[in-house]
Amino acid sequence: MQLAAETLDALRAEAVETLRGASDSPLLLLCEHAGNTVPAPWKNLGLPPAMLETHYAYDPGVDGLTRALSQRLNAPAVLARYSRIFVDYNRFDSDWDHMRPDLGGIPVPANMAISDAERRLRRQIAVDPVDAAIAPLIPARKAVVSVHSFTPVMGGLHRPVDIGVLWRNESPFVTDVLREFSLRGAELGLRIGDNEPYDWRGVVAYSLQAHALDHGLPCFYLEVNNALFSNPETSSKVESLIGDVLEAVLAEQPA
Repeated sequence: MQLAAETLDALRAEAVETLRGASDSPLLLLCEHAGNTVPAPWKNLGLPPAMLETHYAYDPGVDGLTRALSQRLNAPAVLARYSRIFVDYNRFDSDWDHMRPDLGGIPVPANMAISDAERRLRRQIAVDPVDAAIAPLIPARKAVVSVHSFTPVMGGLHRPVDIGVLWRNESPFVTDVLREFSLRGAELGLRIGDNEPYDWRGVVAYSLQAHALDHGLPCFYLEVNNALFSNPETSSKVESLIGDVLEAVLAEQPA
């Protein structure tokens, strides 16, 4: 696929949104699956439009949650706008689901046989601008949190977790976050997962490796059961709980 320079620039600009926050905030928020847009030249990747409203395409609820946390904590945030079916920013280039050919057995027509040239083009559009937005925000930070949501049932199995903290390297930051979630979540009757609903130590994930661990920063993937976003009251409680936990833990961290 050949794109005019002005079209390429426009598509790159649409790939990412940055919420600035305070320049001295200790926290950086990432939201890799905030959007479900497919760049216009790819025409929904040959999928019915309804597929782009499913969890396959993005993480429901996380756009609003990330914005709420950014505002409350005055923390910078970077949101990826393109659907993870087009390019999953949280996967390495060599991973099969970086541009996945199927959705639980449903073929993705435009992803069935992607040439090397098109892979480079997609990354130029959907990965490079996000990397470029994140890079200048890393040096002043003390921790990074990546915001996600998950489906309550996967492969026919129920996931008995409401909020998960997924970590790879132990750190006082992660330990304190788990402690606060356990204490405060119990008061609301919420089930907190320690490396649940899945264990980061056993899966592939790009963004926090590249933008946190490789820089020596403590980090975790925050996973919220997307059923909790089903009504405004519950969603507001979840936002408040997560904000309370991060605010308390950040206040405890060494200067």
